[in-house]
Parts: sequence; structure tokens; C-alpha cells
Amino acid sequence: MQVVGALDFNRGSYSQVIRMKSNDVDSHTSIDKTSQQPLIAWSFYFQVGTLLLIQLCIEIFMRLDDFYEWKLTPKEDLVDAATLLFPHLSNSSAHVLSASAFVENRADIRSFGFDLGGSTCACTLQWDTTQYWQRVMYGTKYVSGHVFTAFFGMLLIRKWEWVLLFKFMNESIEELTLPLFGLWAAKHPIMDVEPRYDSLVNDTVLAAFPFVALCCHFLYAIDLDANLKYGTTYDLESFKKLSTVFLQYYVVNNTNNVWNKFGGHTTEIAGMSADSGKVFACVVQFVVLRVIWVMRAWNLSKYWMTIACLFFIWCPFIFNSLDSPANEQISAALSFALPGLVISVYQYRYTEKHSKLLAFAACLYICVLILYYMLAHSSKPLIEAPNDGFYYKRKWCGLGGGGSQESCSYIKYH
Repeated sequence: MQVVGALDFNRGSYSQVIRMKSNDVDSHTSIDKTSQQPLIAWSFYFQVGTLLLIQLCIEIFMRLDDFYEWKLTPKEDLVDAATLLFPHLSNSSAHVLSASAFVENRADIRSFGFDLGGSTCACTLQWDTTQYWQRVMYGTKYVSGHVFTAFFGMLLIRKWEWVLLFKFMNESIEELTLPLFGLWAAKHPIMDVEPRYDSLVNDTVLAAFPFVALCCHFLYAIDLDANLKYGTTYDLESFKKLSTVFLQYYVVNNTNNVWNKFGGHTTEIAGMSADSGKVFACVVQFVVLRVIWVMRAWNLSKYWMTIACLFFIWCPFIFNSLDSPANEQISAALSFALPGLVISVYQYRYTEKHSKLLAFAACLYICVLILYYMLAHSSKPLIEAPNDGFYYKRKWCGLGGGGSQESCSYIKYH
């Protein structure tokens, strides 16, 4: 039997051409082992048209009025940051956030300048590594979006180098929008700009790297062949292949945006707080992924495996305790360990790939699960939550709501 791999957009974008001397098989189909029915990939133009239609639907949805508005911080709760950090500058009775460093014989020196570019900040004269890790791990953050961007990048593109490069480029573009448009990430007020550790540690080290690795393990365990042969040829067919893949990635990433229409609304389910927007985004994501699955003529039984994996990733971001605020960076540890252990069990029970990789991965997932417990449920957390609500960074252009309320909308320009 002679097997030749190729791509043909006349009948399907990601079809494998199989020529058998003894048996004539349609060269542009793959076989779904569960149904024994041939799966035919969609043509290039049908894929692009469908993806653009889905993106148009997302754009129309995002232009609807928000279903729930973010709670505004009561104006009487707004606090001037300088007054709070440096009460010696006024007659205010605000409590003092003490600094550990000082200048000998100059008690009035209590800050240092930080260059933000278009503005300058005055920082308390200290550097506390414990406080650094508190801010990294606690507070309202956009971690889940970066988690799915990394996972879907590996699932659809199958080049971890490209996905990580995209993540770094995304952070750079967010930074460039500050001088170009006077907005953070092209849409948020400058006063809500994320700190350096958010871009480098939260979004990249603690989101992109681990979830690209998780998807690599998942793909290895279930043997999901992408039928993508990346080459160095510069021709129309290669352009069609790559542009379709990247368009699929772009569209599925935009499903993350739909939860913003729910303004952080939550509902109680089984004694837990469920984020309504993330539940809706989860459903939309599954539907869009099913369309992409059919486009590529992938084995449908493995679609359900992928949905199961994504479900375990979603759950820690959707469900939270009623008594404590959501800390997405801590939830991400459970979102990594939980599906990872499920993948490991599947690999051990249902495949012959009982390798050193499995042992290493399982140990890693168990360690991360223990870390999650020590952060979220231990009586003495490995990293304790900040005592002061001022340190819950997210949309506090003034202090209020433990970081979950919107105060930046009060900012007006002359």
C-alpha cells in the first residue's frame, strides 16, 4: 500500500489523499471510525464564508445593549490614591500604607517616581516580594481569556512556537495602543492599564505556557491528527491553508468577548456562584468549535473528548464560592490540574503510551493541584490574600467594591 499526503482545496482544505493500489478510495475523504461514514472537508471559500458569517454574528451581538451593567462604585467610596498612599500630603485621616525603605535624615522622602510614559507615578518607598505575589495571585483578572487563547492556538494551529509568539505580540500590541490611541488594549481607559506583572507573569508565564503544554499533552493522548503539513512553499494553496487556520483561530478567540455583555452578573447554582457571562461564552465556544470541527472533517468522537477537556477547564472559572471574590489566577491552577489528570487517566487506561512523559505530566498536575489547595483552601495559605482592598487591581480608578465594581467610567476629559 502506498500512502501520499497532500492538500486539495477543490474538495477539502485538510483532506488526506490516499491512493491504494488494491482499493479505490475517494482521495478527499477521511473515515469516522464511530460511524464508518466518510468525512469531507469543506472547500476554502465555504470555510471562509462561514467563518466571516460567524464573526459578523459575534460583532452584531457585541453591539447589543449590555444585559447587565457593571456595578458602579459609589462616589462616596472613591479614594484619591495619593492621599491614601501619602497622607502627609494633606490633612486627611486616611490610613497609612507604610513603606519599608527610607532616606536617612529625610523623613519627608516617602516615594519614588515611576515612568509610565504619558504620565508619571509616585510609588511608596518599598519593594515587598510578598505583596508582589499577592497581586499576581489575587484580584479580578482577565486570566481565563488568555488560557483559552493558548489552548485553542495549539488545538487549531499545532505550532507551539507560533502560539507563544502570538501571545508575546499581543502583549506588545496592547502596550503600543497607549501612545497610538490613548487607550489601554485599544478600548480601556489609561487609568485601568494593567501592571507589568500582569502582562509578563499572569498572561504569559502562568497562562500561555502551561495551557499550550496542556493542549500538547491532550493532542498526544487522543491522537487528533490535524492533517496540516506546514512547508516553506509560497504559493496560493499554502496561503489558503494558513489563512483559513488563522481565521478559525481568530473567530473562536472572539467568543471570549461575549461574556462582557453580562457585566459580571452571577447566579447561585448548587450553593455556588456561577458567572452567567462565562456560562454563555462556554456554550457559544462549543458551538463554534463544532462548526470548525466539521469544516476540517475531523473525527467527531474526538470532538466530544475535546468538549470534555474544555468543560473541565471552564468549571473553575465559572463556579466560585459565594463567600469570597473570584481570583482567576488561582482558579487557573485548578483549570490546569483537573483536565490534566483526566487526560493522564485516559492515556493510561485507553492508550499504549505509558511513557516517562505520562509519569512526568501526572506528577506535574498533582503538584499544581496541591498548590491550588494551599492557595485556595488551606487554613494558612501559601500566599495570603491582601488585607487592603486597594490591592485588588481591576477597574479601580478609586477604591471600591474589592475590585469588582467599575469606577473608571467616572473619568471624564475636558
